[in-house]
Amino acid sequence: DEPSFFSTVRFPRRQPTAMPAGDDIARAAANDPRVQAAAQDQAFIAADRGRQAYCGTLTTYVGLIKSNTIYDARFFSLAQENLASCFEYWNITWLRCSLLCLLVYSVLAFVILLASLGFFGILALIFWGALSLISSIFMGHLSWYCIVVNNGCCGNVGYFIWALLYVLSCCSYFVGGLNTAKLIYLLLLIPSFYCGLSCWKLGAGTTAREIAGAVQGAAQGARNAH
Repeated sequence: DEPSFFSTVRFPRRQPTAMPAGDDIARAAANDPRVQAAAQDQAFIAADRGRQAYCGTLTTYVGLIKSNTIYDARFFSLAQENLASCFEYWNITWLRCSLLCLLVYSVLAFVILLASLGFFGILALIFWGALSLISSIFMGHLSWYCIVVNNGCCGNVGYFIWALLYVLSCCSYFVGGLNTAKLIYLLLLIPSFYCGLSCWKLGAGTTAREIAGAVQGAAQGARNAH
């Protein structure tokens, strides 16, 4: 039998197509404009929802400032069953004391500056007073939102950050020395202490011990290396 045409012609063997690796697929998707646009849209949606949730609690927070009990002996105890409620009480107390201290300090500083004809000092007082007012309200509401509404936002790390911020905020009032007008800010020591204590018991203490353990381990490793 004569060989057929198909039996004599050799067709090139087709190489199997290699499937792209997982990293290549992820890289291609990350560089795809459609994927980037979709991710950006989702980020905007999530940010808008977060903004609405945060701003939606402003009315509730203002209501707490107006109606919360000024003095409640239950929250002076170091042993608290509901730490979130304890933080909420001292957070509102902290903000009220901050506004009161700012008012008294501004009046005293204004009288002192006016007596010495320190007009530029008065302008600086107005500027820093307005900035302090905004920052106090912002910190009070944001810390309440993160800790009471969102359980720290970042877990134990969030509690640790807020405990640290309350300590730093209290110390910042005495930067530059302690004068007669600044003595009023000593009133903030009590609510700042209880806010920090609540954060510590909620989880800041756990994070602090973990950080201390990591630092101690790193120091021990450095000593062993030498």
